Amino acid sequence: MSRRGERIALALSVGLVFFGGYFAIGLGVDPARARSLGTPLDDAIPFVPVSVVAYALVYTMMTLPIFVVRCEPLFRRVALGYLAVVIVSLGWFLAMPVTSAGLRADLTTLDPARFTSWGLRLLYAWDPPLNLFPSAHLAVATLAALVAWQVRRAYGVLAFGMLLPVALSISTVKQHYVVDGVAGAALAAACWAVLVRPHRTPADAAYGWAGPAAFVLLNALVYWGLYLAFLAGTTPWAS
Repeated sequence: MSRRGERIALALSVGLVFFGGYFAIGLGVDPARARSLGTPLDDAIPFVPVSVVAYALVYTMMTLPIFVVRCEPLFRRVALGYLAVVIVSLGWFLAMPVTSAGLRADLTTLDPARFTSWGLRLLYAWDPPLNLFPSAHLAVATLAALVAWQVRRAYGVLAFGMLLPVALSISTVKQHYVVDGVAGAALAAACWAVLVRPHRTPADAAYGWAGPAAFVLLNALVYWGLYLAFLAGTTPWAS
C-alpha cells in the first residue's frame, strides 16, 4: 500500500469507529439511564450562540495531523492515539450515560435569520444529547494540538490558539458540562503521553507551511459550504 493509501485507510478506519460508535450509542442508549453532571459553574456560564462557530472547528481540527505530520511511523502512532481516545470514550458513554437534555438552550428565543441560529439547530438536531463524559469533542481537538506541538512548536502554538475557543465553546453552546471538558482534555493528554510522545520525533517530522496552508483552506471551504447551505434555506434537521 502506498503512503497516501495507508494514511487514508488509517484515517477512515478511526473515523468509522468514532462516528459509527458515537451515533450508535447516542441513538441506542436509554435516556432514562443518563444522569446530569451539572454544577453551579455550568449554571453561571452564559449561553453564547455565536460560539457555535468555534464549536464546529473540531470537525476539521481532528484532521490536523494529516496536514502537519510528515513522519509515517509517527503518524501511525498518532492514529493509535486517536483510536485509544475513541475506544475509552465509547466505553464511558456505554457505562455511564450523561445527558445534556436539561442543559441545552431554548433555541426558539433566537433569531432564525441568523447563521449562528441555523448552526445551533443543526448541532442540536444531529448531535445526540448524550455521549458527554468525557468530551470526545474536546479530546480529539486536544490530541491534535499536542501532536502539532510535538512535530513543530510553531504549529503547536497555532493549534492551541484554535483549541482555546473550542474548549470554551463546548460549555457556551450548552452541549457539555465543565467536567466533560476536563475529562476529555485529560484523556487526550494521557493517550498522547503514553502512545505518541515517546515515539522518536525526527527533525523533519513536520510538513512545511504548505501543510497548514492546506488545512486553513479546508476550514475555509467547510465554513463557506455551511454558509451556502444556510443561504439556500437548507433544514437538514427537518427530515
